[in-house]
Formats: sequence, structure tokens, C-alpha cells
Amino acid sequence: MEEMIAHYEDTKNNTLFSQLINLKQKGSMMEHIEDFQKFNIRVKDIRDEHRIDVFIGTLKDKIQDEVHLWEPDSLEKAFRLARKMESKIMATRKSTTNNHKDGSVTAPSHL
Repeated sequence: MEEMIAHYEDTKNNTLFSQLINLKQKGSMMEHIEDFQKFNIRVKDIRDEHRIDVFIGTLKDKIQDEVHLWEPDSLEKAFRLARKMESKIMATRKSTTNNHKDGSVTAPSHL
């Protein structure tokens, strides 16, 4: 990643590239992909494999690790994997806790 940053530091797209690599996932995956694409389409002269690495690097740690393991060979595949990983994590959270209206959380009875 550092080599890639050094390579692009001298380009006129430096500001956009900096914004792209410094982007961090805060909300849902759909929102994050949309934010990523806003910068991605404006940054020129980056090889596809670098775009994939940059995208993976902007994800939440747990999702980042999972997507990286699958070694996606296109940005679309990385997006799809990231959405699947987010769904998997959300489903796991729902099945491991029961949230009550008063804000308390208890383990499900089947554990």
C-alpha cells in the first residue's frame, strides 16, 4: 500500500486519491460503497488491483479481514463480498442476542 501511495503522490489527483484512501466505513455497506464510488470514479490512473486493495482497506476491520481472505479479482466482486460479509455479521448478531425495548440485552434461551 505504501508503494502505491508514493507512486500516486505526485499526480494532480493527489487530493482525491488521499480522500479515497482515507475513507473509512462508518455506516452501512451500501452507503460506504456509494461514498467510495464518488471518489473512485474521479481518481484516474490507478490499476484495478490497487482500487480493490484501497476499497478493502476502507472497510470495518472484521469485514476487511473476511473480504481480503477471498482475494476478489474485481471491484464488483469486492463490493459483493463486502455486502455478504456485512449481512452475515448482522445475522449473527441478531441470533446471538435478544434486544429488549428497554435497551437491555439477553442471550437467547437456546444457548
